[in-house]
Amino acid sequence: MPASSQKSVPRPVGRKPAKPEKMTKASKIKQAKDAVKVTRLRKTKQYTSYTRYVHKLVRSIENKAGKTRITAKGMGIMDSLIHDLFDRLACEAGRLATHANMATMSSRAIMAAVKLHYPKELASHALAAGAAAVGNYEQAKRGRGKKRK
Repeated sequence: MPASSQKSVPRPVGRKPAKPEKMTKASKIKQAKDAVKVTRLRKTKQYTSYTRYVHKLVRSIENKAGKTRITAKGMGIMDSLIHDLFDRLACEAGRLATHANMATMSSRAIMAAVKLHYPKELASHALAAGAAAVGNYEQAKRGRGKKRK
């Protein structure tokens, strides 16, 4: 075959083929860290569950049989219901705070959100229970601050 029929690969003029770079100690450490990052498993997103509190509430209720139980499916439904209610109230309180040009949600915004979302009697019971819980928290907080002898 004639030399003119063979195709040659064009090479840049005046350049030698690149030699593989020598790895320094720092680049080796970086490569090892990158390999470890790839092999680690992704962390699952933390999920706040209210099942502990629902179970505590169910146990406090006494019925004729003596023991009250809740199935896992029922507990899942209750947990999703509580998450949904919490999300709705938080969003509404945030909107009210934004409307009032406030950077922080206040207890007034949360109380207003409860009044908007629930019927009158249920809202009044919820607000009374919330006020009692805040009072208990404040009392416990004051008790912790005292020095013990």
